[in-house]
Amino acid sequence: MDMDSASSVVLQALTQATSQDTAVLKPAEEQLRQWETQPGFYSVLLNIFNNHTLDVNVRWLAVLYFKNGIDRYWRRVAPHALSEEEKTSLRAGLITNFNEPINQIATQIAVLIAKVARLDCPRQWPELIPILLESVKSHDGLLQHRALLTFYHVTKTLASKRLAQDRRLFQDLASGIYSFACSLWSHHTDCFLQQVCARDEAAALNSLERTLLSLKVLRKLTVHGFQDPQQNMEVMGFLNAVFERLKQFLECCRQVGSESPCREKLEKTIILYTKV
Repeated sequence: MDMDSASSVVLQALTQATSQDTAVLKPAEEQLRQWETQPGFYSVLLNIFNNHTLDVNVRWLAVLYFKNGIDRYWRRVAPHALSEEEKTSLRAGLITNFNEPINQIATQIAVLIAKVARLDCPRQWPELIPILLESVKSHDGLLQHRALLTFYHVTKTLASKRLAQDRRLFQDLASGIYSFACSLWSHHTDCFLQQVCARDEAAALNSLERTLLSLKVLRKLTVHGFQDPQQNMEVMGFLNAVFERLKQFLECCRQVGSESPCREKLEKTIILYTKV
C-alpha cells in the first residue's frame, strides 16, 4: 500500500463503515476485509487511530480492525502474515504516544498492545516494559495514566501464559519490576488518602484510579510471578501492607459520602484488596 494514497481511501472506507445506512456500510466493510491482507494496511490504521483530530467512531473502528488483525495475521506462520519489517514499525508506533484523550479508545489500544506483547514480548519487543516503566513515572497526568493502563493489560496478558518457558519469563519479569510496582502502588495510595483528607475529590479520583491499576498489576505479579511467594521478603512486605491499607480504605469509605464521585471506585478497590 502506498501510504499517502492509502490513508485517504482507508479513512473514507472506515467513515462509511460507521454509517447507519446498510447500503453504505456493507460495501465499506467488504472493502476493508479485502485490505486486511495488504502490506501497509495496519500502518495506515495505526496512523488513523493515533490522529486525535479525526472522528471518534472512525478511530474506534480503526483500533478494532487492527486488534482483530493481530489474531489473524501477526504470527509468522499465519496465512498472509505481516512482514517482520512492518511489525517492527508497528511496535515502535504503538509505544510512541501514551496520550489518547478518549478513555474507551485508550483501553482498546492498551488491550491491543497487550495482544502484541503476548506474541512478541520480551524477545522481539524487549523495549516495551522499560518504556512503560519510564512512562508511568511521567509528571504528565494523562501520559502516566495511559502508560499505567497499558502496563496493567500487558502484565495481565503475560501472566495468563501457561507454558513452562513463558512462566519462567514472567517470573524473571516479576522479580525485576516488583519493587518498582510496590513503590508505585504505595505512592498513589498515599496521594489518594491525602487528597481525600483535603477534600480534593477530582485529584483523589485520579489517584484512586492509579491506585487500583497498580494494585491490579501487583496482584498478577504476586500470584503468577513467584514459585514460593512466602519465601520472598518483598512479596510478604506487600501482603502485610495490604492489611494496613485495607483498614485505611475501610475507614475512608465510612467518611466518604455515598454521593462522592470516589465512592464506587473506592468500593471496587476494597473488594480488590480482599481478593489480594
